[in-house]
Amino acid sequence: MNQDGLEFPATFDQEFVRQDGHRGYFGRNVLKGLVDGMEGFLEEKRRTPGFRSMGPVALGGFLWLDDPELASCLARFSHTCVVVSKQGRSKSDLKKLGRLQPFADGDNGIPARVFAELTDLDQRENGRAKVVGPGSPMPDDVVIPPLRTIGFRRPPKKDMVPFLHTKIMLLGEMWWHDEDALGGVADVIGFRPERLWVGSANATERSRYNLEFGMWLDDPQALEAAQTFLVQLMAHSEAPDPDSDLFQPELLPVDFDDEAFAEYVAEYGWGDPDA
Repeated sequence: MNQDGLEFPATFDQEFVRQDGHRGYFGRNVLKGLVDGMEGFLEEKRRTPGFRSMGPVALGGFLWLDDPELASCLARFSHTCVVVSKQGRSKSDLKKLGRLQPFADGDNGIPARVFAELTDLDQRENGRAKVVGPGSPMPDDVVIPPLRTIGFRRPPKKDMVPFLHTKIMLLGEMWWHDEDALGGVADVIGFRPERLWVGSANATERSRYNLEFGMWLDDPQALEAAQTFLVQLMAHSEAPDPDSDLFQPELLPVDFDDEAFAEYVAEYGWGDPDA
């Protein structure tokens, strides 16, 4: 029962099992199905980790996240990132954001080099993309923190703005390998998607009192599409409380100084390929 003493009857609650064995839910407290599935996935990976595993991963995209059980569960994943819609800066907004600070400050973010789409990203310099020349190091240690935000901040007492409204969680496993695609010695890490949650429930404590829907999937096409979408969310995300009210990604693809590279090659050549 919520704080107002209002509650829908249990007659709405349904749990079903799909032909592939995954579960789905209608009714109240659908978020329990999400958390239970995540806890089960953690236990599964604890018992039988995949080949060269670097631990379980959870990637999410929600309007907002404040459910304590879900946040606690996410903190137990080896790597995680949840992107939420950009929040306001009212006293209540900042208070609810503050409650998530322990999760946001966690050290289990996502190394950007796990995903090809994130490998050339780096922090802005003076508001612009970082310029990389022949002597500049490529970004290789960028980590996407556990909690990110995206979109536009709604001005007080103004019309709605476009916002992130998905309610999805993608579970999988990070892996490592010591060879690249051509068989050369390399330090390679990657991500293997395994399970997808889709539904209507926000990742909020309040959603547990609503009538909602949620379901687990492992369809390969759905996993691939969800991964592509969530990686794009991370690529275009910002800190939990960014300065800008507008859509302004914190990370940008580095800008290669083509003229400097051409001058370097003209003077020094490409080097000895057998060196």
